[in-house]
Amino acid sequence: MGKKDSKEFLTIADTIFAPIYPVIAEQIVTNTGIHSGTALDVGSGPGHLANALALASECTVHALDCSPDMIEICQNRVSEKGLTGRVIPALGDVSEIPYGDNSFDLIVSRGSWFFWEDLPKGLSEIYRVLKPGGKTYIGGGFGTAELKEQIVAAMKERESDFESGMKERMTSRSPDIIRSVLENIGVHNYSLINDDSGIWLIMVRE
Repeated sequence: MGKKDSKEFLTIADTIFAPIYPVIAEQIVTNTGIHSGTALDVGSGPGHLANALALASECTVHALDCSPDMIEICQNRVSEKGLTGRVIPALGDVSEIPYGDNSFDLIVSRGSWFFWEDLPKGLSEIYRVLKPGGKTYIGGGFGTAELKEQIVAAMKERESDFESGMKERMTSRSPDIIRSVLENIGVHNYSLINDDSGIWLIMVRE
């Protein structure tokens, strides 16, 4: 992602999408029951969800992204919000997560899995670095039906094909596709949330 794309992404995340991150962070804590420990946000971008999760819990959150521009922005945001040491930006890709086995109590991601080149590889890597008993909260959504409606309307003013692109991405990560991938990589202890909050995968490391 270049400087121009990074600036555009940040503008949208800071304005149109800003209300969703605290809502999703609270849903993560509620639905996983994990309030403390070490967390990883995969595809964190500028760190909106990572920061919100740190504020909604007692977790130390590692914010992983493959874009150096995003990591730089995230580092600045963490400092501005007084979250240094609570949110730790890190450069890396989901296909080769730069942490050892059994590293995290909680692994989250909002929106990034629609862009992973290899979904099975990404989920396998996430499962590898999850601690026994740890959980994931990975997927996509807007938190509530009301927020989704507001954001889609605002984004359609900027991008006329936003809604069709969104539906195409969601189809690529349908429950049937996710279940098939999990079966193939040998993950059996999981649940799927598919409601107004979005579609979210909760894997539990055995």
